[in-house]
Amino acid sequence: MPAESRLLQLELLRCPRCLGRIASAGTFCCSSCSTTFPTLAGVPWLFPDPAAALGEWRARTHGFLAALESQATHYRNALTDDVTRAATRNRLKLLAAACTDHARRLRALLAPLLDDAPAAAPELYSALGATLPAGQGLTGYYANLHRDWCWGEAENEAAFRLVDDALGQAPPGRTLLLGVGAGRLAYDLHCRRNPSTLVAADINPLFLLAASRLYAGETLELYEFPIAPRDVASHAILRRLQAPAPAGPGLHLVYADVTRAPFAEGAFDTVITPWLIDVLDDDLPVFARRVNRWLRPGGRWVNSGSLSFSSNDPARRYALEEVRELVAESGFEAPTPTEAAVPYLCSPASRHGRTESVVTFAATKIAEVERPAPARRGPEWLARADVPVPLLPPLQRRQLEVRVIAFVAGLVDGRRSVQDIAAVLVERRMMTAEEAVPAVHGFLRRLHDESTADRGPSPPL
Repeated sequence: MPAESRLLQLELLRCPRCLGRIASAGTFCCSSCSTTFPTLAGVPWLFPDPAAALGEWRARTHGFLAALESQATHYRNALTDDVTRAATRNRLKLLAAACTDHARRLRALLAPLLDDAPAAAPELYSALGATLPAGQGLTGYYANLHRDWCWGEAENEAAFRLVDDALGQAPPGRTLLLGVGAGRLAYDLHCRRNPSTLVAADINPLFLLAASRLYAGETLELYEFPIAPRDVASHAILRRLQAPAPAGPGLHLVYADVTRAPFAEGAFDTVITPWLIDVLDDDLPVFARRVNRWLRPGGRWVNSGSLSFSSNDPARRYALEEVRELVAESGFEAPTPTEAAVPYLCSPASRHGRTESVVTFAATKIAEVERPAPARRGPEWLARADVPVPLLPPLQRRQLEVRVIAFVAGLVDGRRSVQDIAAVLVERRMMTAEEAVPAVHGFLRRLHDESTADRGPSPPL
C-alpha cells in the first residue's frame, strides 16, 4: 500500500515510548522524546525501541531463511541410492526444490525489512534464538496467508459474519483492529462495513509486508506446506495469493506491539480484537483497560476467538464466565457472548483441518478506567541494552552447562571413540569411570538425533 505514512491521521497516534504526540516530516517522530520511527514499505514501524525491534526481526528472518536452506539440503541428502521408490524420490525432490524457491520468494518479500543487512552464521541464530514477544515467531501463523487469500472463503466469511453480527447496524466509525494477521478480516470489514478509518496493527513483518501488497492489488506466489498432505504433490504447493480487488482509501497498516501500542486515548469508536486476547503477554484485566482507554465514551469493543488461554499462571487461564466478569470490571457493560462452531485451517491439500468453537462478544464502554502501566518484559537489564546484566544463579548454572557441553563436544575430533572421550573426563576427575561412558554416549546420541531430526520445511523461530 503506497504512501501509508502520508495517509494515516497523526491524531490517532501516540509515541509508544512516552505517549507524546507524533509528528511527521517524511518519517514519524515523537514531539516529546524525539524518538524517530522508520517505515517499512510505507508502513510505520511504531515500536517503543524501533532499532532494537528491527534488529531482532532481521535476526529472526535471517535465521528462518538459513533454516529453510538447511532443510532443502536435508531433503537432498536424503536422496540416497537406497531410496528407490519413485514416489518417495519425487516427494523429496519436490520438498528440496520448494524450500529453496520458498526462501528466495520470502527473501524478496521481506527485502524492506532486511535492507541488505548482512546475515550472521546460521549457527549463531540457532544458538541465540529470539524472544520478542513470547510465542510470536515469523511464521507461527503462516498458514493464515493461504487461508485468507487463496482457498479459505468459507472460513473468511464465517470470521467476518461473527464480527459483523457483533457490530450490529451502527456504523463502526473510526476503527482499530489489533492482531490483523494475514489481513483478510480487516480487508473485508473495510470493504463491507465502510468504517470512516480502519487502522490495522500487528507485530509480524511477514504478514504486514504481504498484506500491504495484497491490499494494493498485487499478486503474491508463495508455497503452502500442509501439515497432513493428501498426496505427494500436496507436500509443497505454490499458491497464488490475491485480494478480490484493491482496497480503497482509509485502510492503514501499522507495525505495533499491542501491549505498548502507539494509539491515542479516546481516538476510536470501535476496537476489534480477533483471536488475540488469549495469546497476549498482557493479563486480560490489564489489556481490557488498555482497550477502554483507546475508545471514546460509548465506544464498542468487539472480540472474537477461541479463548484458549495458555498462560503459565493457572489463575490467568480464564473461563468464559471469568472473561465476562473481567470485561465488565474494566469499564464496559457486561457483554453477552455468543458461541459458534466454525471451520479452521481446512486446506483442501491437508487432512488436518478442524472445527473451532469461537466466542464473540461486543462490549460498550460505560466508564473511564485508570490507565494501566506500560508493559515491561522482565527487569530493566532486559528492557535496556545499556544496563549491566547481573550474574544471577540461574545464569551461573547455565554458564557451567554450556562450558561442559563445549568441552565435551570439543573432544570429538574424528579419532576418539566414546570410551576415549569418557577417559578424558575420568582423567580430569569430572566423572567416575562408571558414569562417564553412559553419560558421553547419551550426550552424543542427543547431538546426533538433533542434527538428523526432520524439522519440517517451515521451522519456527
